[in-house]
Amino acid sequence: MSANFTNVPGTRLELLEMMYHSAQREPLGNVRFLPFILKEDVQKFLPRLNVGRFRSQVQIFGDFYLLRLQRIRVELDAEEEPVAGEFALFQTSGTVWCFCSIESTAVVGKTAIPAIQRHPSRASLIYISTREFRRIFDRLSAESNKVLILQHSEYNRQESNVSYLRERKDYKAVFSELAAKDAVARRIAAEIHAHGVAVAAFSFNNNGLLSLRHGSIQFFVDRLVSEVAGIGNIRNSLFADRERSRASLHPLELSFEKGILADKAANSVLIDSLSSISKSAIAVFHSNPYVHVLYTDFRDGSSFNIYSSSDSTLTIVPSTRASVSALMKLYRGISERFADCDIAEASQNPPTMKEFFGE
Repeated sequence: MSANFTNVPGTRLELLEMMYHSAQREPLGNVRFLPFILKEDVQKFLPRLNVGRFRSQVQIFGDFYLLRLQRIRVELDAEEEPVAGEFALFQTSGTVWCFCSIESTAVVGKTAIPAIQRHPSRASLIYISTREFRRIFDRLSAESNKVLILQHSEYNRQESNVSYLRERKDYKAVFSELAAKDAVARRIAAEIHAHGVAVAAFSFNNNGLLSLRHGSIQFFVDRLVSEVAGIGNIRNSLFADRERSRASLHPLELSFEKGILADKAANSVLIDSLSSISKSAIAVFHSNPYVHVLYTDFRDGSSFNIYSSSDSTLTIVPSTRASVSALMKLYRGISERFADCDIAEASQNPPTMKEFFGE
């Protein structure tokens, strides 16, 4: 079924400019971008937006699609109101596609985001860690821009709570405060200044949802949306095809600050962090002096052996099923709930199954 879209621009850039000008007419209008990893041909993915609790109407225009996406009421959620939004959908780069809309964050959060999450073996949101937030701002600042944080939300690991702070500070000061409090960024609203003039006002959160309030749409796409898409493509290359084959294993390694896994108390915090990840379960084989845990994601059956390979590294060994979405969710859970870390190919071979279980 196709929606009746009228007065559609001929190019993607013209479409984005039109959306931006429409948003500017609203008191709190934003153009929102949601880059995500797509593991299958888009023509196979689009029909999946029209099953279950979702309904969609889609029409193709050159190198982009326009769609109306609705989340309907089902019997088990009889009190939940239906919600719908209009989106553009286009390929950003590589395996990353992007929903774009002038709908509110609430509408995007009830339509596009759960539509992606509903298909974990085929699509994945792009988690932005606090380290990656910082790197993005570092690159923006390196272009002779001044980056000011206007407000942000943070999760404090020590207190296990979320705080919302308004400020007007240089981004470096805010990230220093996050590190001192052992907190992670959840959402950041910022301004970019060039030659003393604000040239862009925007926000983005750690699900990769970016919102432009004011500024050049081309600059925003090139400097921020493309940055998140680049993280998604790198993460997809790293996470893809990690399933175990008969011949070999494909382990990953998380790198932390030195000594963070040096004692039993830290191991307990790590295990608690893993057990707090939604729609998953863990089995603990060892917790002292080293950690060995089996983690299972209930959404698609992905599972991973996780063990401490040194006092500053964790090794993740995927099992026979290991989706990009499940690895993204696991990485997010550890990075957000336990400690900041980077993820890369493991530098050493993992232990054998006999070594894992002591057989």
